[in-house]
Amino acid sequence: MHHIVLGDDPEVKQGKPSPDVFLAAARRFEGGPVDPQKILVFEDAPAGVLAAKNAGMCVMMVPDPRLDSSYHDTADEVLSSLLDLSPNCWGLPPFEDVES
Repeated sequence: MHHIVLGDDPEVKQGKPSPDVFLAAARRFEGGPVDPQKILVFEDAPAGVLAAKNAGMCVMMVPDPRLDSSYHDTADEVLSSLLDLSPNCWGLPPFEDVES
């Protein structure tokens, strides 16, 4: 990972569902800020999904299976596992098989 932004970062004035943490992360990519609309966020919690959407980002939710499905509506896509991700659906390169 290029950078990590935590909740106690000086740029993060408000916690989730405020978009502060995601907008701070967008500003720190190598080569300068990245347009939030070009960022795909992976989240497990409703407040995180809402924060990323409030930042103008796309969100892939991988929720706890016990979470009420009414919280899934805000996410752009909901997966039961990261293994279910189809990178090509998001314009990302395919996973490479790694030989053990």
